[in-house]
Amino acid sequence: MSHPLSTPNQSFPNYKEQLFLYGMHTYQVKQGPVCEPHLHHRLLEINLVLKGEQTAHIGNKRLVQREGDILLIPPMKLHNFLAEQPQPMSYFVIHIQNVDSKLLYAFRKSGEHLFTSEHPLNQLLRPLLADLLTSLQQGSSTHRVFMLCNTMLVHLEEHISKEAPIASFDTPEQPLADHIAREIEALLSTFKEIGADSSTSNWLETISAKLGISRRHSGRVFQQAYGMSPRQYLSIIRQQEAMHMLVMQNVPLEEIAYRIGFENAQSFIRQFAKWTGLTPGAYRKQQHSTISYLTPLEVESYSGDRQRPHAKATLE
Repeated sequence: MSHPLSTPNQSFPNYKEQLFLYGMHTYQVKQGPVCEPHLHHRLLEINLVLKGEQTAHIGNKRLVQREGDILLIPPMKLHNFLAEQPQPMSYFVIHIQNVDSKLLYAFRKSGEHLFTSEHPLNQLLRPLLADLLTSLQQGSSTHRVFMLCNTMLVHLEEHISKEAPIASFDTPEQPLADHIAREIEALLSTFKEIGADSSTSNWLETISAKLGISRRHSGRVFQQAYGMSPRQYLSIIRQQEAMHMLVMQNVPLEEIAYRIGFENAQSFIRQFAKWTGLTPGAYRKQQHSTISYLTPLEVESYSGDRQRPHAKATLE
């Protein structure tokens, strides 16, 4: 007797899931900057205020996030946080890489970021975030951690799908924009000299030729997808990589300069001072006791010494 739900001659596609979880931490801050403007490389940020409130600037939006409110920040979106009240503020944050691209496109198009404690999606996500935080504190299994994250992503997908099917947000140019972003990121993994003034080099022409498109088309697609030019993105990720290595790794300045495409330490020091107003040495000394809010740039072609600790699970 056949199973009542079975259908003969039915096949289904293979599925592969590989999520990466970065920068999961709680942190308490006093009045002042929580973090400077930055973005995450194809990572979804989930930020829950545990106590107090903070002000978030996401693109050109100013949002006040109070206790119990959740912020969801899509990849490639410049943002920063500021604690404007004198009372201490604490938060819990995670970053998830390799979220389904169609879901991320749909979420980015929706323009939603702040989900207050009364919002239906918040009421679904907040218990899961509380459970996730407890699981991390207790050292629970990887399976449980990723089950909670996947459940949150399912709720996000269902929320976005109420407005329109996820597939309707997908366009042929979105994967191309992602590909251009990965190629730009890969520039930093090849240790090739880009030079302090990247406007004089032909790296974008090289990427465009590799993808079989014009430099102008590359710039247009990238600008439409992420609200910045490819050159601006390269500058941002070079700065962030340098800041991350200065704070989180005991790497000599000469090696940092080489890794992000400068021909010597002197050129790197001059550019870093333009970026931050500090020398690399002064920045390292100032930030040595802080939690780095910058997630690492993850490219498959990195050598072993470029890998940073992260949580990873693969299901095939």
